[in-house]
Formats: sequence, C-alpha cells, structure tokens
Amino acid sequence: MENKIEPCMTIIFGATGDLMNRKLLPAFYKLEFENLLHKSSKIIAFARKEKSNEQFRKEVLKSTKKFSKLKINDKVWKRLANKIFYHQSEFQDVKGFNRLKTLIKKICTKSAACNRVFYLSAPPSFFETIIANLKKNDLTASSGWSRIVFEKPFGHDLRSAKKLNESIKKAFKEKQIYRIDHYVGKELVQNLLVLRFANSIFEPVWNKKYIDHVQITVAEELGIGTRGNYYDKFGALKDMVQNHMLQLVALTAMEPPVRLDAYDLREEKVKVLRSIEQFTLKDVKNRTVRSQYGAGEINGKRVNAYRNEEKIDKKSNTETFVALKLNINNWRWEGIPFYLRTGKRLKERVAEINIVFKQNHSVLFDEYVKHTEPNMLIVRIQPEEGISLQFSAKVPGKKMIVDNVRMDFCHECRFGPNSLDAYERLLYDITIGDQTLFTSWDMVEHSWKIVDKITKAWRHGKVSNYNPDSWGPKEADKLIEKDGRRWYKPQKPSYSELLQNDSKQ
Repeated sequence: MENKIEPCMTIIFGATGDLMNRKLLPAFYKLEFENLLHKSSKIIAFARKEKSNEQFRKEVLKSTKKFSKLKINDKVWKRLANKIFYHQSEFQDVKGFNRLKTLIKKICTKSAACNRVFYLSAPPSFFETIIANLKKNDLTASSGWSRIVFEKPFGHDLRSAKKLNESIKKAFKEKQIYRIDHYVGKELVQNLLVLRFANSIFEPVWNKKYIDHVQITVAEELGIGTRGNYYDKFGALKDMVQNHMLQLVALTAMEPPVRLDAYDLREEKVKVLRSIEQFTLKDVKNRTVRSQYGAGEINGKRVNAYRNEEKIDKKSNTETFVALKLNINNWRWEGIPFYLRTGKRLKERVAEINIVFKQNHSVLFDEYVKHTEPNMLIVRIQPEEGISLQFSAKVPGKKMIVDNVRMDFCHECRFGPNSLDAYERLLYDITIGDQTLFTSWDMVEHSWKIVDKITKAWRHGKVSNYNPDSWGPKEADKLIEKDGRRWYKPQKPSYSELLQNDSKQ
C-alpha cells in the first residue's frame, strides 16, 4: 500500500453495537498495530448510554481481546485507547450534536487538521436524522476534509434508496460518500482483478467461447440469530443478492478498466449491471427460487424453523434462500448464464465463484472424460481463501483412467495470516480517500432496479421450505438442471486441514 496516511477523527454513530465490537475495534487495533493510523487520529464513539471515556475504553478492550485475530499488545492498546473518546447523545438530539462539535474542537489538534469521517454504524432508520443533524450543526464544515460512511442496507428498494441519496447529497458530495460492501474488501475478491487481467492464461478464455456458465454460492450455516426485526423486512434477496452477490457478478463479468482507479473500476462494474437482462413476471417464475428453512437438526442439535425464530411473524413469507439465473447481454457473456444461490442454515459456511469451462470434445479422450467434471476455476472467498484450478489427469496405472485433479493456491499459506482483512482495508482506504472498493450510487441504483422487479413479482406468492443442513430446496436444483447443468458442491481445498490445525495452535 502507498503510505499517504492522514490524521482524522472518526465519529462512529451507534458505537455500542455489535459491528463496533466485532469488526471496527479489532480493525482499528490492527491498523494501530501496523502503524496505519496516524498518531494524531482520534475515534469518537457516539451512543445513547451514559459512560465515561475510561469506562468505554475498558469495555471495548474486552471485546477487542475477544474478536481480534491478534493477541493484544499492551503498548499498542494504550496508544489506541488514548485515541478513543466517548460521547453520549440520542441521534435525534440536536443539542447532542452541538456538544459533539464542542468535543471535536477540544480534542482536535492543529496537526490533525480536523479531517472527519462520519461512520454510520446505526440502524438505517436513523440515517437521515443523523445527516440532518450534522448539517444543522455545521459539523461537515472543517479546515480539512469530511467523509461519510454507510453500512448496508442502502434503502429497502429503489424509491427509498433514491430518497436517502437525495438527503445525503444535501450535506455531502458523491466523492465524500463511502458505501461499504465488506465482501468487496476481501482479499480474494480483489484478487479477481489480478487473476483476470494480469494473467495471460485466463483473460483470453474469459468469454462465451470457452466458458459454459458461472456459479456463485454464498452459504451460511447459521440462522438469523437475533436479527429477526431486520431480517424479516429484508430477506435473502435484499440482504445478500442486492449488494454482495451482484458485486461478485460485476467483478467476475466486467471488462478491463482503462486504469486501476475508483472511477474506471466502478464504471465497468456498473456496465455489467446495466447489461443484466431485466426480469419479466414470467422470468421471475422461471429463473428465480425463494425458500425458507424449516425445523430440523444440525450436528445432532435441534434448530427452529424460521417462523419460530425470535421476532419473526408466524405467517412470514420472507425468504432465507434465493437462487437466480442471470443473463448478461453483451458480447462477452451473451448466452452464458450466471447462477447465484445464497441462504441460511445450509450445509456449510462457504463463499465461492465457480468458472465452469466448456467440455473439450476430443476424439482421443471422449470415452474417458465423459464421467469426469468439466475444467473449473474456483475462487474461494471464505472460509479458506484461495484459488483452485480443476482439470483432468490420468490416474497412475496400466489402464487409461481419467479423473479430476486440482491445483490449489492458498492465500494464507503463501502470504501469512496477517494481511489486512475486509474492514481493516476499508477503514484504511477511507482515511486515504480511496473509493475503489466502495459502491457508487450508480451501482446501488441499478442493483435495486434488478431486485425490485423480482420482489414485485414475488409479492403474492408463497415460499417453499428446505431442510437445515442441506444445500437448499429441490426447486433450486431444478432451476439449473432444466438447463442440463447441476450445482457443484463446494469441496474443501487441500490446504483446508492445514489451516484448521494452525488456528488451533
């Protein structure tokens, strides 16, 4: 990374929430450990509960110890703790924002130039209120720069997303707005660009002539946990497909950008979304599947059906599983389907992209390869980051027997476990003003256009059910099988066991 770190104040709204404890504080600690936080930077935790600075610092030390991948070093923690301040206020309290302004002036040194990052880790229902209060109190005006960061969801449909965007633009310009999609911050997702455009063995075959189809799977073992209020309003389509999965589609399918800068990269991703064939009512019926997990057992333990989870409507039709078939109408991908599936309470936690190549109908080996799987390039995003190339090889022996083999690249084995994770990278990029890995308004707009068509068609239908600890409903299998294809079950790469043993030590 180019070292152009500037001092700034990061004001985190909703700083006593789960995101702060699980992700943001461990990320800030890692940045401090790597000397990627400026010595004059400050973190202001904005939340409604009464706490002193010292009390809050003690509390977040516990959560940082629990969730950080690094063992806490006392000297590093002391440096970070001295940067942390607590500010008590309700989001609706204008006077609380005025007190925040006073606090910023008090702790802002001349060397810090009062650069400001406003990080909205609050529920989306408060976004417009927070922005309005920032504007009322002139908090966006600074001797340095100001930036605002949003967690998903950015609206709940196109109409609400536009309304929110209009509110933000009253106080911030697009170049100041950072819409986080933590999936895009993952190393292997970024590696897609290098894989495609820096390797002459892949780019020439990355098109409809050689690729049969693409499969993208994002599966979770867990249910909805304590997120019932949020999840029942959104479901898997809006929670996962609208942002994470369409980002993965765009990165996989995009054309090479002119330059590796934020504008050109984002523009090429938007072009992919514009090229996705719009869904008609008939298309939704034929090219989408929605389902909901029922009751069952996982590892011998009984788990609730979705409708029996906490804070869920007993008659809820919210989907916890989605499968889609997308068609991209451009020269590179015309006729090559992208199959997407995502869900909760599935067989295992995994996220991967399968580039499935067309079978090579060789007269010499047709008889021997007809029972093998096709050549595949597998980009594994989690849990074990890596890339696998699957191809055919002869089994040792006198007879001609052909089987599938894999060559595996293990990211952690090669580069170690201490590279920046998604939030560490994204927080760093915010401070240096790099929007490359953040979602532009155009991407938000076009992804909602795709999703809104599907939700409108689903409005009066019902969801099917699938068993926990499975790969989803039978309807998802039928979706791909009617095209003469099938879902490929994720296989643990050869380095998986090695990494698991290392993590236990």
